Amino acid sequence: MSIFDHLSLRTTRLEEMQRFYEAALAPLGIDRKFLVDRPDGGVAGFGRDRVEFFLGAVQGTEPTPAHIAFRANDREEVSAFYAAALAAGGTDNGAPGIRPKYHEAYYAAFVIDPAGNNVEAVFQGPA
Repeated sequence: MSIFDHLSLRTTRLEEMQRFYEAALAPLGIDRKFLVDRPDGGVAGFGRDRVEFFLGAVQGTEPTPAHIAFRANDREEVSAFYAAALAAGGTDNGAPGIRPKYHEAYYAAFVIDPAGNNVEAVFQGPA
C-alpha cells in the first residue's frame, strides 16, 4: 500500500518524461494508465492498481526539481528500475546498493530524470 494518495510532477517536456517513466517504472510493476490531451498540454497517470502518480504539462520554465521514491518489492526490482531508467535516458545518481546512512536494510538506486528530478526505487527489507 502506498503512503500517499497521489503525487504530481509538472514538466515542460511531457512526451519525453512520459517515455522515461513508462520504461523506468515498468520493472516496479507501475504502468501508464492514461494520457489526456488538454489545451494546457495534457496529463499522464501511472500506477499499479490505481493511478497514484501524475505527470502534468506546464508552459514556461521547467519547475524546480523534486525527489520521489517508488517502493520496490525486492532488491531485484530496484536493480531493474535502475537499468531501465538509465536505458530510458536517466542519469546515474547512485547505483543500487545498501544506504547505511538511512539504515542497514535500506536498498536503493537513484536516477536523475530528463527534467532534473531525483527518482529513487527503494526496498527496505531483508535481502
